[in-house]
Amino acid sequence: MKIISALNVLVLASFLNHAEAQTNADPAAAATPASPSVGASAPAPAAFHPMIFHPPGGVTGGVLPIRVGGGSRGGPNDGLSVQVLVPEQIALTTEAQPSLYWYQNKAAKTRCEVTVTEPKNPKPLLEMKSGASVPAGIHAIRLSKFNVTLKPGVTYKWSVAVVVDPDNRSLDVIANGVIKRVAPSPDLVGKLSQASDADKAALYAENGIWYDALQSISDQIDKSPKDTALRLERADLLKQVGMDGAAMDPTPSSSP
Repeated sequence: MKIISALNVLVLASFLNHAEAQTNADPAAAATPASPSVGASAPAPAAFHPMIFHPPGGVTGGVLPIRVGGGSRGGPNDGLSVQVLVPEQIALTTEAQPSLYWYQNKAAKTRCEVTVTEPKNPKPLLEMKSGASVPAGIHAIRLSKFNVTLKPGVTYKWSVAVVVDPDNRSLDVIANGVIKRVAPSPDLVGKLSQASDADKAALYAENGIWYDALQSISDQIDKSPKDTALRLERADLLKQVGMDGAAMDPTPSSSP
């Protein structure tokens, strides 16, 4: 496989472009809702439609926990933690070039690395090295931007590492996850063809397709970053697999 490596800030800006739309919304910049006129009713809040995630093979699936997060103690990055946004079972996608999501609880004044590896291949399929620090919040990397394609039926490992000390890589703050590409069932394909964008995330979740569900709801948030209902839906999805989605991505305030 082709090794892909990028070392400059411009590339970091590219793979964080998706995340900035989610994490950098300034609550103070949110528009102040207009006061309703006398006799007029206030606009109804956006509807909240919770997604129900059904892990492949059931709740346990007979699979050992595979989500591993990392944290740092001491030094300038004390308290820094990184989590990949995946369940503790096998996580699936139907996409050849999906997006990978992770969360960083605080900004770190150092670079990060994202790596994707495949079984029996000593060379990484993707090795992204940023040239600048990464802010706190939810981030994503789109494999399509790096011409990385996943093969069906192969379980890939991926990791995010915050490099605390380039001269001592044992201090890296690392989080690991896995991803496996599968073919969608004919039933799911048929339902998706008739579904609106708002319903696709729920369909993926119901069918145990984690990465596609998370990407679908996140893409909607990118388009409507101030939509509180969408952020609540994503937070609820993350909560179902043991992550504090509300803390990772607080809903933007509508106050001035």
